[in-house]
Amino acid sequence: MSPCSNEATMRKQLRTRLGISIFAGGLVAACIAVACSGSDEQDVISTPDAGTEASFVDNYKPPVIADTSVPETTVEAGPIYDAGPPTVIEAGAEYGEAGVPCVVGGTLEEEPNDEADAANELMPTRCGAVLLTADGGTDAGVAESDFLTFTLKATTKSFYIQFSGDINMTITVDGQTVNFTPTSQPKVPFVKDKPYTVQVKSADGKKQNWRVTIFES
Repeated sequence: MSPCSNEATMRKQLRTRLGISIFAGGLVAACIAVACSGSDEQDVISTPDAGTEASFVDNYKPPVIADTSVPETTVEAGPIYDAGPPTVIEAGAEYGEAGVPCVVGGTLEEEPNDEADAANELMPTRCGAVLLTADGGTDAGVAESDFLTFTLKATTKSFYIQFSGDINMTITVDGQTVNFTPTSQPKVPFVKDKPYTVQVKSADGKKQNWRVTIFES
């Protein structure tokens, strides 16, 4: 091979190598440019959206606690039930020499009224005494029961039962029963055209005077 050929060959090889190097260098640069371009885009995308953050509003509000306190009010006194001036009704020996405490206009109970079927009419006040039995049998010394009855008037819209004495009362009407004691006075059912039965008993098993009055309005 001639020196020229060798020179030509060498020049060709050199151009080829340079071309490859230039091509390779251009490829590397292109890759770097793409990477930088991608990096720029990622930077833009990853930048927080200030507008979105600025538009966030904290709208939480603590719950409102209602004021459930009840203001003080003045309670008006209810109706005053006055059965009348006190008096004493003279009765038989079984009631004692002191007689039976009652009110003016009140009526003494009528014995025998120890059973519901023999109940005395309440009109509007009855007075009496729960006595101790004295028949000499097993019931000797046991306090009896006295029975009263009443039926509400056709014009009655409300009524109130008042009693005095250390007694318990059982009031029954139309199958309904309520129990009264010296410290407990429940409401009585309001029933028209039905008889009420009132059973009067001693609260301590001893003889006790009593008075029962009904007020209708």
